[in-house]
Amino acid sequence: MKRISFWACVAMVATSAALPVQDAMKTPRLRDVRLKGVPAAKMNDLIRARLTSDFARLNVFAEARRAFVDRDDDVKGHGGVWRGEFWGKQMLSAARVADYLADPSFTKFVQEECHRLMATQDPDGYLGSYKDKELVSITDPEQTRKTYGWYPVWNIWNRKYAMWGMLMAYKATGDREILASVERQMKQLIGMLHRRNLKLHDTGTLTMHGLPSMSILKPLVMLYEETGDRTYLDFAAEMLPDWDRADGECPNFFRNATREPLHEWYPTPSDWAKTYEFLSCVDGLVEYYRATGDARCLETAKAIRDNLQRNELNVFGSVGFGDKIIGASLYCNALNEVCDVIHWIRLNVDLFLVTGDVKYLDIVEVAYFNGYLAGIWRGGAWGPFFIRGHKRHSEQRQCGYAYNHCCVNNLPRTFMDMASVTVTCDRKGTFHVNFYQDASVELDGVRFEIAGNYPVGNVVKVSVSDPSAKVEFRKPDWCPKMDVAKTADGYSLTFDMNTRVVDRLAARPETDKAVREKSWAFRRYPDNAQANRDLIPSYRTTPAAYVMHGPLVLAKSRVIGNAPVELESEPGINGKGYRARVTPIPGDGLTWGLWRLELTKDGAPTISTKVCDFQSGGDMDCGSGGNLFSIWF
Repeated sequence: MKRISFWACVAMVATSAALPVQDAMKTPRLRDVRLKGVPAAKMNDLIRARLTSDFARLNVFAEARRAFVDRDDDVKGHGGVWRGEFWGKQMLSAARVADYLADPSFTKFVQEECHRLMATQDPDGYLGSYKDKELVSITDPEQTRKTYGWYPVWNIWNRKYAMWGMLMAYKATGDREILASVERQMKQLIGMLHRRNLKLHDTGTLTMHGLPSMSILKPLVMLYEETGDRTYLDFAAEMLPDWDRADGECPNFFRNATREPLHEWYPTPSDWAKTYEFLSCVDGLVEYYRATGDARCLETAKAIRDNLQRNELNVFGSVGFGDKIIGASLYCNALNEVCDVIHWIRLNVDLFLVTGDVKYLDIVEVAYFNGYLAGIWRGGAWGPFFIRGHKRHSEQRQCGYAYNHCCVNNLPRTFMDMASVTVTCDRKGTFHVNFYQDASVELDGVRFEIAGNYPVGNVVKVSVSDPSAKVEFRKPDWCPKMDVAKTADGYSLTFDMNTRVVDRLAARPETDKAVREKSWAFRRYPDNAQANRDLIPSYRTTPAAYVMHGPLVLAKSRVIGNAPVELESEPGINGKGYRARVTPIPGDGLTWGLWRLELTKDGAPTISTKVCDFQSGGDMDCGSGGNLFSIWF
């Protein structure tokens, strides 16, 4: 009798039964949500600058599309780069924003832009940025290293994003020609891999053990959910055994999920454990659970996510250090690629929707107000590549392009994620107000208005159009007390913002210069050694404390008039028992939140300084030099 793998059985049962799992939470349509207040003002600037403006339509999208016209990502041979990812990421953002804006002219642009890309599609279905469509793995590592200095090939990764962006554009426009193009792309890829007897695990950038290519799992399953064509779910089932191997081959998610800590699963995590490709794969497991009901996929995703929070959480609410899973929680410094916080938020939002567990939203809130909002320059036209806790953030141009960047193209998606889960409804019909930034939401005929300038303000008014609606409110885990009072038209919520000193008990002080300079963390900190060599002296060798007010990390900054000496943290208050108190200061027009911070300790002089919310203190490009801000005390 022919043996059938466990994963194939799961796919067959799920396809024949066609019973996808129902999420625990229902979300509103994006067009029925309007985010407001300071974060929304930044969002509107971003949308205008990066998506809806004439400049965005005529220059940003055109440059991204050029990768598919020129097909020169592999022009050097023996590998290739990732310009082909930019269009798909840009379209993922555009398609969701089209849903949010409900503007027929922008929706028409999304449709037409997809057709412009479809004009580059080959008769066999291939649509990509590599001239050699079959260059999907490294066959000559020595030559590849001579050519690039490392082992890159991003062909399938790029194609994944084009397919995913077009799938979401189909959902926004209803244009079945777009969907047909996606199906032809996916079937060409599957057919090519089958013909060559290649597994996804064995493709992509050599040291990453298939993570970039296997991140196709989420859009692959979403395509099955949209079409019902079991070709896609069967292929998903084919790839999962390579995460469940008796030989222990990296990354082996299913067998490693509960092993602690994650960065010790395999040697040299700085080679293989690239944070946002890793997170994208885990999010794919959540989608596979939705489509099949396979509980092992969900439990594995949950366990890995919890492992990351325990061992990789950084001060910005995100995970990893410099886009690598290397034990970020243990380091004195903090360095976060903006793509990482975007994907960390997305994974936690998906887990919340599937399970209804608000613990996933507690970490989303901190990540959103700190690591994410800091990742958008004021004005919205661009953003940094790396977020730091001291001195300045830094931007980067990629692959010779002027208008596209992996992180910047992804940015609008997180605002849409936040809009979708501000208010949700569970299966029993209870409404859940999950986030408290100013917003209006309509869901199942009930309208919610949220106002209070949270979290700079600590009193939030929530009006509800239906007095009989059952409503519950998320109490943030940082908040010792949240008072909820009924009002004539809804509720009034008062939050204890719990201003607090957070000590950093780092276990990797890296005080030895020889050890430090060989470490990935040190080499990654100045992401461009020439442009940012002045950052090297600011790389911390001892831990420092930081201060939080509600979900906000507080910062000293030149923007609010802090003197240069205040931006240094030596000798520091870390672990010395200091208490924090803030007093609001009238706004200065440059920052969202502004306070006088007093740090007190029995028998010690009070430390007093002006502070602002982290994103306001550093959300601007100050070039390749300068000391703009610090969160360390």
